[in-house]
Amino acid sequence: MVRKRTAPPRQSQSAGAKILSAWLENADVFRTAKTAGKQVDQPAVLVLHKRPDFVKKDFDRKAKDLVRLGSEGRLSKAEPVRRTIHHRDPDPAKAGSRSTARVYRERIIRRLTKSGRLDAKTGDQSTNKYLANMELVKKLYAGKRPVTGPGQGYDPDHIQDLQLDGKDEYLNLRLMDAWTNRELGREISQALRDVPPGTRVEVKVVP
Repeated sequence: MVRKRTAPPRQSQSAGAKILSAWLENADVFRTAKTAGKQVDQPAVLVLHKRPDFVKKDFDRKAKDLVRLGSEGRLSKAEPVRRTIHHRDPDPAKAGSRSTARVYRERIIRRLTKSGRLDAKTGDQSTNKYLANMELVKKLYAGKRPVTGPGQGYDPDHIQDLQLDGKDEYLNLRLMDAWTNRELGREISQALRDVPPGTRVEVKVVP
């Protein structure tokens, strides 16, 4: 005998408990179509919610841009395409190809520390770039490593995610809290797992 289900689906429980930050409003439609081998003639509706552990200003900015891009018809499920940039270095051991995001991060670090660390030749504490931007530079370096919570580091974030047909280029990058960026990106990927590539995506934000 099949027991009658009395609890809401796991996804609804998570959304109601504000555990998830991204889920599909019409997920059942895409799951059913995938099982039946059919196409869905409607956009995937991606719902975003700010988790308590997210940096609010970064999440709000990201969500606002995705809502706008979706309303302009520019978002669709896509396989991420990452480009690599050949990097020349006087030291042959350091030369090679690097990701766009990594080069973007390193360029910002160089720009913020252009005058170098404080010494007799690089000015005083009021003019030295490294000292003026030291906390930001530390967070940029911290973002190269795994993070376990908000506020620990910064990542270069794709304004239009690569998994939403964004381009892997400098104009599509800006700094974002690393934890918020990684967790939101992971949950968007999970929410879109049953959506076929090429499907248009619209975005909603809930309180």
